[in-house]
Amino acid sequence: MVQHCDLLIVGAGPAGAMTALQAAKARPDLGIVLTDALPMPRHKPCGEFLSPDGLRILAQVGLEERVMASGAHPLNGLSLVGARGEMSSDYHPMLGHVPHRPYGIGVRRETFDRVLQDAAARVADLRRGTRIVALERQSDGWFATLREDTGERQVHARLLIGADGRQSLVRRRTGLDLPAGRQRFALVCRATGIPHGTHGEMHLGPLGQVGVAPLGGGEVNLNLLLSEPGRRLLQQRSPGVLMRAALRGTPSLRPRTAHARLGEMLSTGSLPQKSRSVIDNGLALVGDAAGFCDPFTGEGMCFALQGAEALGTTIAELPRGGVWEKAHLQSYADAYRSRFSGKRRLGEGLQVLLQRKALADRLIGLVGSHRGLSRYLVAMTGDYL
Repeated sequence: MVQHCDLLIVGAGPAGAMTALQAAKARPDLGIVLTDALPMPRHKPCGEFLSPDGLRILAQVGLEERVMASGAHPLNGLSLVGARGEMSSDYHPMLGHVPHRPYGIGVRRETFDRVLQDAAARVADLRRGTRIVALERQSDGWFATLREDTGERQVHARLLIGADGRQSLVRRRTGLDLPAGRQRFALVCRATGIPHGTHGEMHLGPLGQVGVAPLGGGEVNLNLLLSEPGRRLLQQRSPGVLMRAALRGTPSLRPRTAHARLGEMLSTGSLPQKSRSVIDNGLALVGDAAGFCDPFTGEGMCFALQGAEALGTTIAELPRGGVWEKAHLQSYADAYRSRFSGKRRLGEGLQVLLQRKALADRLIGLVGSHRGLSRYLVAMTGDYL
């Protein structure tokens, strides 16, 4: 028997779960199927940081307090530390823009995903442990074959939404994939025994950029985006040895991490991904599936929520009958371009700059000496400017 629905959302991470929540809030008449390949949320490579604007979007669907109660740790600002100085600021109002909260949060990814998925399960048919094995475009939508532990099932959807991450199967199967950029690698772990303050931190070192996001309970997230020398060393050293070498080799972290206890080490190839478009007839891409770049200040989770918010606004305006064509989804593509294209160019430019470490160190010191400029840049990374 074929299950018919209005929205089939592939991927129940932050982008997919929030899309389900936003769509159900705007259009309770729609039938939603939400799938995820994992049987349950788990720890995965992630900076585990959510900026202030992400909290605004959680509040829209009534989840801000629930996420905070799950153990999220408030972070009042951002610090960027180089060899010649530091750029640091709390989240302050800037140019008339006031953050929803004067803080972001450090939050364990599996906890965050579980809160969003549990909420989405109340408004959608959430099917965990489910993989897409076939997709077929039809005149009135999409026909998908799903594989579960109990066997295969067929679903027909008026709108297919790919929220299945950087390596999106939906993006690849529907012809929207573009060649990836230059591959980088990231190492991620949680650690204890590292003193920390009230900011998210990014430190520039000889082996790459080390992010520090306090998670509460004495635990921090360490995220090492390897430079080219570090990438070559990954072929010769284990991820744990390389992470410790990066901590020892980064002057601003060396004394604080001497007694650090590192947890499970996760590694991932960090490929800048692009899509030909984020929409097509009966099709939309959201989150990393729509295009991934290395968010230097850990904005990936907020990008996912912001994309879901924009897509939810478009879903609210879809006609109640008929076929949903590309033109019906154009407002989402426009909003996506307006919201993210500048940030992506900025992120790509920053990554080029950071490969020139001496220049990057000088610029960090220069920006850090101007309080107004520091506040401006931190407001931008807080996603409320």
